[in-house]
Amino acid sequence: MGSYLDGDEFNRWITTASSTLKSALNDGESGFYNWACFKAQQASEFSIKAYLRGTGNDSFGHSISMLLQKGNFDTAIINKAKKTG
Repeated sequence: MGSYLDGDEFNRWITTASSTLKSALNDGESGFYNWACFKAQQASEFSIKAYLRGTGNDSFGHSISMLLQKGNFDTAIINKAKKTG
């Protein structure tokens, strides 16, 4: 892990995550559930990538659990990300 925070890179990714989540919520309220689910997953991915990129770490990939592992998150959190249903 890097020992610094690249604030610009973090803010770029977290802003994208926030706007994507807002769009997902809007889609859900409008009955576009498939898009809401897709965008919610994307927002999760962008949030984790904000942390990884902001701390100077690799953020390649789309698997939430894999990205959490790259960030050395707690195993319990990683296991929850792997759960379906």
